[in-house]
Amino acid sequence: MNKMKKPFIQIAAFLLLFNADGFCQLNDYAKSNLKGKVKTVTEKTYQTVKAGETFIKGRMVQWYLNAFNEQGNKTEDIKYMSDSAVDKKYIYSYNTDGSRKEMAVYNADDLLRFKIVYHYDDKGQLTEDISYDEKNRPGKKIAYLYGSNGKVMEENIYNAEGELRQKIRYSYNSSNLISESNRYKENGELERRNAFKYDGKGNETEDQVFYADGKLVSSTTYLYQLDKQDNWIKKTAFVDNQAVSIVERTIAYY
Repeated sequence: MNKMKKPFIQIAAFLLLFNADGFCQLNDYAKSNLKGKVKTVTEKTYQTVKAGETFIKGRMVQWYLNAFNEQGNKTEDIKYMSDSAVDKKYIYSYNTDGSRKEMAVYNADDLLRFKIVYHYDDKGQLTEDISYDEKNRPGKKIAYLYGSNGKVMEENIYNAEGELRQKIRYSYNSSNLISESNRYKENGELERRNAFKYDGKGNETEDQVFYADGKLVSSTTYLYQLDKQDNWIKKTAFVDNQAVSIVERTIAYY
């Protein structure tokens, strides 16, 4: 049982971080692979329960409400606990060109926990984001480097003292989707590698995690159900051919 819980936690954390902070020169429809004029997405994550030869959804562990404007950018994310109590709120603001200016994170009492401020070059590419705590003291900084394809090829992550703590490098497939990420320690030593696969609609179908020596840590595959707009409304994650999580989405359109 413990073997199954670990991948579930890793999956949930990766999705939150990747969608919340990454590559803000794209609008959120593009980052989340959403088609059509999406107004809100309600996303609920469930643990799984084995029922005979199959798996069904069990206890809900968390859920999100994501709200978008008509330009395809998020205006608010609300994270709820399993009992529907508010856990966190993510509030987004934008520059006049539509690029993300700031993300502010509040607790259930609407007190600021931290914020992230985004900076761009004269080409409109995101160059760095800087986190500030509730007293406006700077903390973690992420600097972005680009390749000739205009895609982010490297992230350098620094602590509040300006020391490099981590580096992530990306490779892309022919559809300009991330095919591989390599995470390095501050000394340049490879920590882990992720390899990704996708279906023809741009949905991730496989995530393999490897140790630095190439040994496979875990392999997670995903199965989707789509709505009429080709947006997924159910995603089931499998490890070792066993379902470890089920995510259901309700999508409202403009």
